Amino acid sequence: MALWSSIRFSLRILRKHWKLTSIAVFSMALALAAATAGFSVFNALLLRPPAVLAPDRLLSVYSSAPTEEFAGFCYDDYTFYRDHNAVFSDLMAFPYSISMVPILYNRRSKAGLINAVSDTYFSVLGVQPLLGRVFARGDDDKPSALAVLSYSYWNWLGADPDIVGKTVSANNVPLTVIGVMPKGFVGTIFSDQPDVWNPLSTDASANHQGMAWRTDRTVRPLRMVGRLRPGVTHEQALANLQTLAQQLASGFPKTNKDRIARVAETRMLPEDSISSARIISAIIFAIAGLVLFAACSNVANLLLALASTRRHEILVRAALGATRKQLIRETLVDSTLIAGAGGVLGFFLAFLALRQLLQFKPFIPGLGAIPITIDFRPDMTVMMATAALVFLVGLATGVVPGLYSSTPNLAGALSGEIAVGGTRKGRLRNSLVTVQVAVCTLVFIGVGLCFQSLNNLRHVNLGFSTQNIAILTADLQPAAPSEDQGRKLQARLRETASQTYGVESVSLAGDLPVSQNEGSVEHIHVADSSASGGAAASVAFVMVDENYFSTLGIPLLAGRVFTPADAPKSPELVIINHFMSEKYWPGQDPVGKTVQIENGHRIATVVGVAADGKYVDIDEPPRPFIYFDLNQHYQPAVYVLTRTKTAPRPWLTPLSEALQKVAPGVFFMTLTMDDWLDFSLFVPRVTLFCIVAFGTLAFVLATVGLYGAVFYSVSERKKELGIRAALGASPRHLWNMIFRQTSVVTATGVSLGILGGVIASALVRSLLYGIHPIEWTVFAIVALAMGLVTALTAFSAARPWLHTNPMESVRHV
Repeated sequence: MALWSSIRFSLRILRKHWKLTSIAVFSMALALAAATAGFSVFNALLLRPPAVLAPDRLLSVYSSAPTEEFAGFCYDDYTFYRDHNAVFSDLMAFPYSISMVPILYNRRSKAGLINAVSDTYFSVLGVQPLLGRVFARGDDDKPSALAVLSYSYWNWLGADPDIVGKTVSANNVPLTVIGVMPKGFVGTIFSDQPDVWNPLSTDASANHQGMAWRTDRTVRPLRMVGRLRPGVTHEQALANLQTLAQQLASGFPKTNKDRIARVAETRMLPEDSISSARIISAIIFAIAGLVLFAACSNVANLLLALASTRRHEILVRAALGATRKQLIRETLVDSTLIAGAGGVLGFFLAFLALRQLLQFKPFIPGLGAIPITIDFRPDMTVMMATAALVFLVGLATGVVPGLYSSTPNLAGALSGEIAVGGTRKGRLRNSLVTVQVAVCTLVFIGVGLCFQSLNNLRHVNLGFSTQNIAILTADLQPAAPSEDQGRKLQARLRETASQTYGVESVSLAGDLPVSQNEGSVEHIHVADSSASGGAAASVAFVMVDENYFSTLGIPLLAGRVFTPADAPKSPELVIINHFMSEKYWPGQDPVGKTVQIENGHRIATVVGVAADGKYVDIDEPPRPFIYFDLNQHYQPAVYVLTRTKTAPRPWLTPLSEALQKVAPGVFFMTLTMDDWLDFSLFVPRVTLFCIVAFGTLAFVLATVGLYGAVFYSVSERKKELGIRAALGASPRHLWNMIFRQTSVVTATGVSLGILGGVIASALVRSLLYGIHPIEWTVFAIVALAMGLVTALTAFSAARPWLHTNPMESVRHV
């Protein structure tokens, strides 16, 4: 009953001071919304399992070797584990990658996502189809042209209830639809929902790769997931799988020596991304914690102001025998009610924001807008975590005001201390405002560092020209099944594109610069170089034609480019970059030197040296790089790079239409080089957006906190200010006095924030690009901005009290 009475009394007090209560609830709601969003991201990335039957019984399996911590399995290894393990009721496999191909059904086409999976995929997950059936054991043993559709793609097609038995075409390969998955099933590829699932046996033909990959033990694209038998523990499963790994190592020492099996709980994220997800979550939690800390300081400051307005009531309650415990409990009830209201409102705001995030469709160059399938919306786990946080925050924000208000100074009240503001309370209030300013400064420094890093990435020397480059990408296999036909078609495409009005130069390449593809590497030996040390070196590469360097404006430093005379059966030729030249032949002319390539035990001769550039990532350090002659290494999937006279976007449609006439069975995707580079900056931009959002919250909280502190501080000193005005002090003199006192608080907070910024920049410097240990420009701009903002806020809060009638101020204490 006593607690319920305290709650009713606190509600009356908070309703009476509704302006102060509204500010406190608003501040807490913003901070708790950020915290709830952080919990939701952490839950979606690291805690939430796939939406399948009994996900706790699923176990992910990956391989590890001394040279690579996380790796998959080849197809033969998968079948061996599937058929010989004693711990799984069944085992399935799928490559942790997804293909974007043209999908055609009943004259309706779209660029869709297809995911190849083993025939045990759906049975292991325990998901039943909405229509038809799923794959059955044995569909992997033969080229089964089957397809299971996602609910969203089936709905896009018109939700035909009789679609089972009909045919869809994926990359010009006909597939018979056997089933449709239920709504809500998004598969097991993080953030990407396939439109079509097809058997592994079909993937080879759908991607025009042939069946060689199934017998190549050096290629390990498959991720495995098994469903544990009843009563089997993770430890028992690991022991059994490691025994099987030893048997494979004995049977295939060349490919499986020192390769062991490892297990992990099944999550949507792949195992090698868990550490990155933890870092991202930790950063989000750190920033959200700072914002929440600022909000707690704000609310504590406002509760101090509330205690000031209730000083006579508290004195009377103490005089009537109220104990210190009872007075502290009243304040804690106030803070808990504010935190509870802020928590409810914050949870609602976070839910709306995260639901809106599900509508966000990032633009993928050449593919268009792709929906996000990660469900970040808060669930019961997030709700419980938020409730616990609300309780802790309610207690934390009420401690300082409770301790202050529970020790009323009757002598000080009679002598007028409260009327002039109270020294002890002023120190508490100033300390809390200092914390808010420091947190806001620190978060703004984070915004500045991210912006500086993004700006550095935008102005990095890429090593090639990005102006007026139009790109078309296509797989020519459907229109030209044989290599000879493909070479002729590539020549016609090059000729057609070059004859299109507005095109200055045309080139064909196997990949784009800044490809973000770490898999395109060759293992080489350089016999006549001391740098190699006799061991094979991994060097990234790309296949290009003779016009590649002129089209992209890559300077040639020595030797020559490829020519049409470099026939497929001629001695193999390569062009290297300057870094590779200096690494293996420092101070020498590398033209005419040879490199041995492990793949095929080939010998290639260097004919040219090109300038260095960026090949995989914009922020990568200098690295060796090799250009192979596309004429000597035919591949059907190519990028058509064209340099146009003006901005490239208007030329995409004419180019696509012209090439479509030459290759009518080929699906061309179009983009510009600017689109491609913008996509490579997607993650830095999202990071900057998130930190700006948190920075805005911190700024609002700091501004509200400073405004409230100055407003209530000056209002309590109205008698003092009235006496000063009566003695001749002008509003300007009064403002100078208040500004000097406010400046001390601001300067202290900004200084602490900059000190925290120096420490933070040292910790996150490796995650940013081109950031110095101390970014003086960023620190100076943030310090000046915070000084200006706090000055304007303080002036706005103090202004109503600087022009009041001195007699009115002196008359009312």
